[in-house]
Amino acid sequence: MVHTFSKEALARPSQTLQAAGVLRGQIEAIHRAAEDAREDELVIAVVQDDLSFGGVWIVARDRLVQQLPLVEDQSGWSFTFPPGISLAQIEERCLEFTRVSLKRWQAMDHWANRQQ
Repeated sequence: MVHTFSKEALARPSQTLQAAGVLRGQIEAIHRAAEDAREDELVIAVVQDDLSFGGVWIVARDRLVQQLPLVEDQSGWSFTFPPGISLAQIEERCLEFTRVSLKRWQAMDHWANRQQ
């Protein structure tokens, strides 16, 4: 039996790659929040399901589980950053997310093309 993926599942890696680009476009906003965050806080950056930027929040580290559902889009993406992270480190994390997303998209595309 050959496993098939839904159209949504096949589209997700491509959407994630686009979300990585949206995130990369917001590194300065993320950095500003990280500069303001205290040691007991985290910075959350959100990309909405429609691939729009959903904003940046500073949340208490010990309240992350309770606060994260309030800021993230159910089918979107959320990313956490530590306080004081440098602009270069944010850029590198965004680039790494892009690289991983591209590999996932390529693997899924390769698999889908083999099934046709």
